Amino acid sequence: MHSRWLAALFVQTLGQASLSTASPSSSSSISTAPFQGTPDDAFWYDWGWYGFRPLQHFQSFGASPSRPYLLQHDPRCSAKKDDKDTSEGDDLIFVAPRGLSVSTPAPTIYDTRGNLVWMDTQWGQAMGVTVQQYRGEDFLTFWHGTDNGTFGEGMYYMLNSSYDVVHTVRPAPMHPGEEALLGDLHDFVITDEGTALMTLYQKRRHDLTAGFGIKDGWIFDSLFQEIDIATGKLLFSWRASDHFPIHDTLAPLKWGFGRRSDKAFDFFHINSLDKTPTGDYLVSSRYMCAVACISGSTGAVLWQLGGRHNSFVDASDGQATNIHWQHHAVWHEDMQELTLFDNGAYDKLVTASHSRGLRIRLTGIGGDDDDDDAQPTAELVQEYVSPDSLLAPSQGSVQILEDTNTVLVGWGHVPAYTEFAADDGTALCDVHLCPLGFSTFGWCKNYRAFKHRWVGRPATLPSAAMRPAEQAVYVSWNGATEVRHWQLEIATTSTKGATYVKHGEPVEKDGFEARISVPAEAKSVRIAALDRTGRVLAYSAAMSTSKKTAVKTMYSPPPKETLHQVLFRFAAFITLGVVGALVLVYLIVRYRVVLLSHVRRIASAAGMAVISVAARVLPRRNYRYEALPTTTSAMAEIGSGRLGGGGSSPEDSREV
Repeated sequence: MHSRWLAALFVQTLGQASLSTASPSSSSSISTAPFQGTPDDAFWYDWGWYGFRPLQHFQSFGASPSRPYLLQHDPRCSAKKDDKDTSEGDDLIFVAPRGLSVSTPAPTIYDTRGNLVWMDTQWGQAMGVTVQQYRGEDFLTFWHGTDNGTFGEGMYYMLNSSYDVVHTVRPAPMHPGEEALLGDLHDFVITDEGTALMTLYQKRRHDLTAGFGIKDGWIFDSLFQEIDIATGKLLFSWRASDHFPIHDTLAPLKWGFGRRSDKAFDFFHINSLDKTPTGDYLVSSRYMCAVACISGSTGAVLWQLGGRHNSFVDASDGQATNIHWQHHAVWHEDMQELTLFDNGAYDKLVTASHSRGLRIRLTGIGGDDDDDDAQPTAELVQEYVSPDSLLAPSQGSVQILEDTNTVLVGWGHVPAYTEFAADDGTALCDVHLCPLGFSTFGWCKNYRAFKHRWVGRPATLPSAAMRPAEQAVYVSWNGATEVRHWQLEIATTSTKGATYVKHGEPVEKDGFEARISVPAEAKSVRIAALDRTGRVLAYSAAMSTSKKTAVKTMYSPPPKETLHQVLFRFAAFITLGVVGALVLVYLIVRYRVVLLSHVRRIASAAGMAVISVAARVLPRRNYRYEALPTTTSAMAEIGSGRLGGGGSSPEDSREV
């Protein structure tokens, strides 16, 4: 597998253009349809044969969304009788791919067959794209801001059916006169009471002596607020460090963290919120590996599922309470069930072989059917595991879909989503948003995946692009969900005020963009968008059949860095290394005689240097010489003159 990955990486680094096996049809432009095939066929897609992020390209629309791969598509995933019928806005998938390979991230809507419905690149990175109700009206909501890798700093947007921003929601100041924090990316929940729940992070000093031995430490504290959307008034706020000991965390305190402001310790990591009918709050703490119920009146912890202080007896041999590094905990009051995404991994800490979506039934927590004296019990109702046994080290979501009795699981860091039969966990529909072979690097990921009914009525007009060389016109309408057919209308003159008449039968809308042939006699054309009753929803602008229509590229914030830049640097580094090694080998071979002649001299000099250093470093021994003997036989012979040449005459002898 590693060799296959390296081969794919090598091909992509050299700049291989994305390929396409999709054949053009009479009504769709080339390279717009999603890939579809068996899991075995997906190998080439997942390992980069079509690019690190294959794209859908259009003639009439100035943006290119991810081109997904459909591994499975079961009719049971659809609430509609006709799987091709998207005119009612049912069964739409809400995602927001982002990462190094996503040069134009955007909140995006697909249909269940992987066709684009809407995207808007002006926002750039968005998180938690979903549909929520406020005062009886559906809104498209998401977070937009700056993601620092741990949490986000931004605000929350609410778009109406025309994709206009109606509400911009921000956190409220924690105290009067205090500056408000920025909204975190992890969750934004609109309640039935017209209030909003939002997660927050705040850096602050904290005593970390217990468990870590740091007296004057720093933490990233996890908070949440409930505010009134209409007035912005703060209704409730909560802080994790007031109720959870820091040392209860299961996240490791990495070297240097907790000691300085720039390395504050994220001990709790709040990543989802929900509110129960009783007015209490459900909080997911990734680093406590626990889901906690928080009192809506006092902020006290009422019970905790998982973690060091689990409150429940596990009726499923540990499968209901052994959650680790989880995301997206949601309470379902009618079933007394909790759904969550159990990652089973965090960074290099892997505690499971695969991630799983969970439905857990909780009893003994004070519900109407509970015995107040009963021991709280957690029971695993069903788990949902990817057909590929995917392990997502971060992010992820679980959504129960009552209309189809299915469960949608988004795999977060791994850019894919799977829809399961709710009762037995059978995988029905499985989609890869980007190639999964490179998911370890996080080059393309999707925080959460949701499925909703959404009726889009954009304030814009249908976009049409004339292609004289093809004698055809392409048409699309970004975000419109009620279009059933396209009707070509022609005029035999191109003058202003020309009369347009219908030409041919309406073309069924099958996908995001349609291609319609234009007759030779037409001098000017326009396209009418028709709903299911044949009523005209809107007309495109009129265009001459002799001129190619220029389609403006949709604005997108420039990325700080692209994957191509990173791969270019990587390739340049490898190339320089290889060239340097070859040059070194050449020099050694070319001048080997000279080098060998100097080896002995170099080795001798090196040895002497080592000895010199050792002589200076090692301790020296001071030797004492013994006194010479006063008389020896040799000295006696010299004194008597028997050794010759050195004797003295008696008269020269003097007493010393």
